[in-house]
Amino acid sequence: MAHLRPLVAEDAEAWSAYLSSPGFIEHTSWSDVSADGLRRQIARYGNDQGELRWAIINARGGLLGTIGLNGIDPAHRRAELAYDIAPAHQGRGLATAAARTVLAWAHTTLDCARVQATVLDSNHASIAVLQKLGMQLEGKLHGYRCVRTAPRDFWMYASLIER
Repeated sequence: MAHLRPLVAEDAEAWSAYLSSPGFIEHTSWSDVSADGLRRQIARYGNDQGELRWAIINARGGLLGTIGLNGIDPAHRRAELAYDIAPAHQGRGLATAAARTVLAWAHTTLDCARVQATVLDSNHASIAVLQKLGMQLEGKLHGYRCVRTAPRDFWMYASLIER
């Protein structure tokens, strides 16, 4: 059974270790996955910077992955979902379960009408998660974001709540 808790600076080493696994970042837009870089990133979460992130942990408190919201924009009632799961824990439904929880929270507590997710067109595992969540494919964004200096294509998915 996995749980969510706020991401803390002490998570940076374990987070860096799995993000640095061979082949892991190939299908992500991560660039600086050093422990120091991640500690700086963690310090920004929850400080009115439009970003929140939680640790996905096991019963012993071990880091299984992270999940968060980027680009939180209350004026436009939107945010962007982002997550990663350590390779040793992939394929167990952790990302789907955590994302379902964060999506519901974003729609209810943050009152987001739109929660979107951009995913590299090569990240088939993440695409499957977004489809399991029932997020709608809106289209391909060509050259949307530079990933380690090269423009890459991303798929845009969204969960919309009309009120």
